[in-house]
Amino acid sequence: MQHRAMPRGPTGTVPRGPTGTVPRGPTGTVPRGAVRAASAVLTLLVVFVLGEPLLAATAVAAPVTVAVPVTVAPAQGSQWYHAVLGLAQAQRISQGAGSVVAVIDGGVDAGHPKLQGQVLRGAGVGPGSAPDGWRDDDPDGHGTAMAGLIAGRNDNGQPEVRGIAPAARILPISTGAEADSAEVARGIHRAVDLGADVINLSLGSAGAATPDEREAVAYAFAHDVVVVASAGNAENGDTEINSPANIPGVVAVTGSTARGNFWRGSARGAWAVIAAPAPGIRAPVPTRVSPDGLDTGAGTSNSAAIVSGVVALIRSARPDLDAPNVIKRLVYTARDAGSPGRDVEFGFGIVDPAAALTRPVPVVAANPLLAAPTRWGTVGQAP
Repeated sequence: MQHRAMPRGPTGTVPRGPTGTVPRGPTGTVPRGAVRAASAVLTLLVVFVLGEPLLAATAVAAPVTVAVPVTVAPAQGSQWYHAVLGLAQAQRISQGAGSVVAVIDGGVDAGHPKLQGQVLRGAGVGPGSAPDGWRDDDPDGHGTAMAGLIAGRNDNGQPEVRGIAPAARILPISTGAEADSAEVARGIHRAVDLGADVINLSLGSAGAATPDEREAVAYAFAHDVVVVASAGNAENGDTEINSPANIPGVVAVTGSTARGNFWRGSARGAWAVIAAPAPGIRAPVPTRVSPDGLDTGAGTSNSAAIVSGVVALIRSARPDLDAPNVIKRLVYTARDAGSPGRDVEFGFGIVDPAAALTRPVPVVAANPLLAAPTRWGTVGQAP
């Protein structure tokens, strides 16, 4: 799925479909840290057969799905990024149990087979939004795909897609039929208040962040929440890192390919923090979008969702870490790519889930991304 272009200000809007509903589950939210801490004592055994070849990057979207525990043999090539990122090793350590990932988007089809039981009741923040974030008519399937890529199930006979953190829960924040920066800012506030551990923003707009966006991101930081945002897509005219990804402290995610190259469809710039796979990715979508409930696409939306899933793995396995030290783990353990050290394409490198869970990492007292990019670290050294 592609990065959702978000117009700037109240006069610009992103078209959405009409509000829809799906059968609701019991109401409930997860207090931040409570379940995550309890889940740290669980041992989850998952055996994955990962032998997909590295495929040339083609247009694809954001996938997901897997049950816990489960033995799966994914369809060849459908989840190449699992093998490239070494996700099997990471998922033997953590599957994200207890982590809550907010997806701020058009809404999530919580009745999709890949997401049943994975989606909490969330909130709506704009005209035409789904009041609890659940909508079976997710107009273009974008929010559903992001949720699936992060925390989708894989226990229903469709092994070709599974989530990065299949034991995590999705908190959907629906921006409704029209979205602008003010709505997204309200969505961030609602996500924090409802207990999110990480907020996924697979959306954005060109230019500097608005005061509303900056204040909302600061609110998230003050409440120990990691904020992940997609850098933007070249086909949308994004030549520089979009807002809100360009807000200091936000994990701005660019796109990479199966061969570890920079995905040329990605925006780039000084605010780039980390890269993750963008093209050739399969994801669950509502059947109104694709009859079989699955679709493929390309975009930094996928990249951001993958990194949000990795954050969920870390927060589950290491409930002792605050948000700054979770971010430190992401950038310190990233696999360097492109020019040595930090660069405008890969940031500090390509996300490495297993390394982020296992490598010794220096402790920090504050978010390491708050400084201006030109002051971060030195060549070959993460902040």
